[in-house]
Amino acid sequence: MSVAEIQDNKWEVSAAKTPIGTPGSIGLLIMMSGFTLFFVAILIGSVIGTFTDTKEMNFDKKQQIDKPAAKAE
Repeated sequence: MSVAEIQDNKWEVSAAKTPIGTPGSIGLLIMMSGFTLFFVAILIGSVIGTFTDTKEMNFDKKQQIDKPAAKAE
């Protein structure tokens, strides 16, 4: 290998590394983390909703029952 080829290979290796400390890459990491947390929350909520008894999840009926009591006061 010639010196030029070695230098070219070193440049390719350093160019392939993504910069982590730049503001753009930090923003991308934060955005990806936010989306990941959002979808994990959706997944956890769907699992909880799947295995929760429907009598415990009647939020609309409880609110409708409580509304007349609140108006009477």
